[in-house]
Amino acid sequence: MINKIRERIWFVKGFLQKYGKQIVTSVVVTVILALVGHLIISKLPQSKKEINIGIVGQFSAGQLPSYIINYLNAGLVSIDDKLEPVPNLAEKWDVEDNGNTYIFYLKPNLKWFDGSTVKASDIKFSIPNIVVETQDPNIIKFRIPTQFAPFPSLLNIPLLNQKGSIIGNYDIRLKQKSTGLISQIILESSKQKILFDVYPTAKEAITAYKLGQLDQVLGLPSEYAGQLAPYAKINKYTDYTRVVMLIFNQTDPNLKDKSVRQGIAYGLKDDTFGETEALTTINPNSWAYSPLVKTYPYNPERTKELIKSPLTLELATTPELLPLAERIKSDLDSDLITINTKVVTSTPDQYQLYLTTYDIPTDPDQYRDWHSTQATNIGKGADEKIDKFLEDGRVTLDTKTRKSIYIDFQKTFAEELPALVLYYPSSIDIAHNAANFNLISGAK
Repeated sequence: MINKIRERIWFVKGFLQKYGKQIVTSVVVTVILALVGHLIISKLPQSKKEINIGIVGQFSAGQLPSYIINYLNAGLVSIDDKLEPVPNLAEKWDVEDNGNTYIFYLKPNLKWFDGSTVKASDIKFSIPNIVVETQDPNIIKFRIPTQFAPFPSLLNIPLLNQKGSIIGNYDIRLKQKSTGLISQIILESSKQKILFDVYPTAKEAITAYKLGQLDQVLGLPSEYAGQLAPYAKINKYTDYTRVVMLIFNQTDPNLKDKSVRQGIAYGLKDDTFGETEALTTINPNSWAYSPLVKTYPYNPERTKELIKSPLTLELATTPELLPLAERIKSDLDSDLITINTKVVTSTPDQYQLYLTTYDIPTDPDQYRDWHSTQATNIGKGADEKIDKFLEDGRVTLDTKTRKSIYIDFQKTFAEELPALVLYYPSSIDIAHNAANFNLISGAK
């Protein structure tokens, strides 16, 4: 046994004496080649991870989706969980001249996407009727013609320079149609490229996803969840930035009296239709939200008390909300009320009832949507109290006082009822890989 061990030792010893130099040389050469190869590969251009995301809607260059704005995080301000503006690329701001001048102070050492240092004078602003001054490399002064409390909230959009670059880790490019609407939004960093393809309808986006053209689709109506379950990971959420509502045309003789509008509201058996109940036109996460408003639980006897004579009304709505319109028709149709439904592709110039989805502004200011002087007044109403609250709310700088104004606005809105607020719609994001939800999501 000992002799066999000795033989093996002599064999190994002899082998190393004869081939040792070659072995050592081979190991050294292999290590050197591995290190050099790694260095060369690290210097070669790396292929970027590319992600294709579908979004649905119509967007212009000045109206990017909020989740893209939040992802870029390149505005003077950002919006916090209570939907209040807070410093972001600006470290602070001051308000002077009774609210007619805002002075923003940039954080030091900010860099454009190309690595150059940000100077206030490089930033391109295009805000109608507002004078922008840059008297210091880090100071931007905005002079506005009238007091406008929501102004800071408007500055969460990405800052651009004359070359179209933004501050931060991403470059942004837009592809637009001849109409000016965006067809594609491209975000590109040193490591990845995210392409947002814009589709006019949910069905077109879903088709592109099934054909393998998209990795993810954001903000689809939740009713598609069942049919998409075999094809996708699904993230479902309640979208508090939108609310489904039934708008009353207050210039119509049949609907001018608020008692009629309230009578119709009492006639709905379930005004949430299985979704999350909404009470006002202000986001429930907002600092200005109040749930202490008048509600209209199902009460057919109260409907008969408020509506004195039979009504025949036309209910206009979009194709997506037609099933809901038919349910409303089913609830209201009686000896007292007759509803005829009509499908429209956009807000009609003439209507009696209009079922639609309302995009809730980040700031509680809704002057352009409900004030009697505005051509964009959705319900065409002319209520003096609502007008007054909307006027005061946008010029009051003190947040506590402003909140009190919007609490009164919500109470009055629910009483006068230019529109019956129904529910916050549930939406879904879909993806082939659930990890994509950690990248960007339509969830608010």
